[in-house]
Amino acid sequence: MTPAEAFNAAMRHHQAGQLAEAERLYAQVLAAEPGHLHALMLSGALAHMAGRNEEAVGLFGRALAINEQPDFHYNIGLAKWALGQRAEATAHWERALALNPDFAQAHMNLGNALREDGRTADAVMHLRRALQLQPSPFAHNNLGLALAVLGDSEAAGHFHRAIEMHPAFVEPHLNLALELANQGDVAQALSFVQRSLQIAETPDNKALFVRLASAQEMIGNDADLRALVTRAVTEGWERASDLAPLAITLVKHSGAIRDGFAAAAGEPLLLWLLTSGVVCDDELERFLTRARKTLLGITENNSGTMDGIYLDFACALARQCFINEYVYAVGDDELVHARSLRDSVIAAAGIGTAVPPAHVALVASYFPLHTLTVADALLTRSWPAPVAAVIDQQIREPHAEADSRAAIPRLTPIEDDVSRLVQEQYEQNPYPRWITLEPLRKYESIDALVQREYPHAPFRPTAKGGGIDILIAGCGTGRHSIGIAQQFERSKVLAIDLSAASLGYAKARTGALGVTNIDYAQADILQLGATGRTFDMIQSAGVLHHLADPWAGWRVLLSLLRPGGVMFVALYSETARRDVVAARAFIAERGYGSGIADIRAARAEMMTHADGTPLRNVAFFNDFFTTSECRDLLFHVQEHRMTLPAIRDFLAANDLTFLGFEVDFRASQLYAARFPADPSMTDLDQWHAFEQDRPYTFAGMYRFWVQKPA
Repeated sequence: MTPAEAFNAAMRHHQAGQLAEAERLYAQVLAAEPGHLHALMLSGALAHMAGRNEEAVGLFGRALAINEQPDFHYNIGLAKWALGQRAEATAHWERALALNPDFAQAHMNLGNALREDGRTADAVMHLRRALQLQPSPFAHNNLGLALAVLGDSEAAGHFHRAIEMHPAFVEPHLNLALELANQGDVAQALSFVQRSLQIAETPDNKALFVRLASAQEMIGNDADLRALVTRAVTEGWERASDLAPLAITLVKHSGAIRDGFAAAAGEPLLLWLLTSGVVCDDELERFLTRARKTLLGITENNSGTMDGIYLDFACALARQCFINEYVYAVGDDELVHARSLRDSVIAAAGIGTAVPPAHVALVASYFPLHTLTVADALLTRSWPAPVAAVIDQQIREPHAEADSRAAIPRLTPIEDDVSRLVQEQYEQNPYPRWITLEPLRKYESIDALVQREYPHAPFRPTAKGGGIDILIAGCGTGRHSIGIAQQFERSKVLAIDLSAASLGYAKARTGALGVTNIDYAQADILQLGATGRTFDMIQSAGVLHHLADPWAGWRVLLSLLRPGGVMFVALYSETARRDVVAARAFIAERGYGSGIADIRAARAEMMTHADGTPLRNVAFFNDFFTTSECRDLLFHVQEHRMTLPAIRDFLAANDLTFLGFEVDFRASQLYAARFPADPSMTDLDQWHAFEQDRPYTFAGMYRFWVQKPA
């Protein structure tokens, strides 16, 4: 076969989609004629399609060396962009346009590249030209993206036009939703995301649905929204727990609570809430407290017969009570009946007779099953699936935690008096007890994280890959450390905490999830300097403010951070915790201790206060709704609260660059509207002014990233 015949055959295979054979024949042509331009170009295109971009660059480069053509510059630009060689790719597209000013696709790619590099005005010029030369929904969408960066109201029109031209094009639906949300129309924005989900479900539109749905402020009895939220939470869409407040509102609006126990027992969204995390709502708490008492009465009156949705609900409620560490109030008579039922289960299991499944569920809603003397005997029996899940949660998992705790090494001594007091609290009440771990966005590097989450931050790229060393200083029960280890899969994570009980929970969970890149150790932050270890990233969330001197502890951690490294910190806000301060004073005045009976009593008394008063307002904190978290919130042995001016001064004194806050969508939207001259959202003086007007902005702590000088 001559080179010409081989090339023609290769073209036929290429057009027929038989790419392997086409590549073989192109290679045959090039072996005979190394300068065959069309074979070089088409071989390069196939290599690029297959992800072999180094090879593609070589083939396109050979073609350019023979004959400089706009198409060759355009194609080599694609391959170089895929390799991360952005500047070189941009230069090739600029050269393609110098050779052919009417090259629409080169204008498009160059415009997109310039937009990503922050040269938005130049990007708009090229994207407008691309649209003029070759009108398409993609051109409208890309121009809309650039105009949106500039805050130009014309952007929405281009997204609308892209949708009109191509109704099944998902991306402009999402871009238009973001534009509408930024204008304050969250409800309309959510409608476009819902339309996009009807076209095709993608990670991006699922994530945006969760983000916008959780920002909804006015919710009625919307059956379609409830169905979609139910899917989002049960299927584990990105950060589904963000939807818990909305799910609670939808459950209450659905009539499930109003219409009585039977309606509630069959509500899937309520069952998800009960089994996936803490139910943080006082109205639902009152309903569930009554429901537990009702179930206890039903069980006593019918010899334990209960099945179907009622057994499902009883088991879900038992799991919720274990999750919240039995924080619900219980009357004296009710407790007598619950103890009697517990004793009957112990007696029956002890002699090997039948134990009604409903009895196990009801006992588990008042007492943790692993504390029963017959816990091991319950493990050996066969149970309906809902009861088996309760057995796993309340017996098998605590056993695994105890085994893991015994294997935790001690990295440093714990000698500081305050550290010892804090350690004792968390040995008694490991914090927090979590159930599910949601998928987090994975990142190949620190640079990728910051560039995506804080694109306008004054960040200096580290040029480090994914194999980084991370310290989690104060990992508690491991939810945060496991999430970070999964987010940076090639990292090595050291997670330390004062509490062996918390570490045992964390290590057991880590093993159950198959995460292998975390080492756990018991240690005091104040002693870490003696280890000689250093890290590319340090995270300390909700920890430093429990030290005797938070600033000293922060300086210790900074001494372990490598030059150019980043640190995530979360600290209590003095402004946001004013109600907590009032509640702590009330607790001290009333003489409440930190045992479970006093925690229940203090909560019950505070919940009788009028809406809008400080003691009633503490129920807006999610930590109010479990025993260990309520103790952490209101009864902690050591607490400091910070202000933004103090944090600003500390950052300046330690030459740290502030990269940005983690705040909810609504707060970022309001801040951007008030301070449009701060697109990076890094002016702490302006954030301080914002917080004074909206004092609960940082109710969930100041959560932010900083970078150390290179």
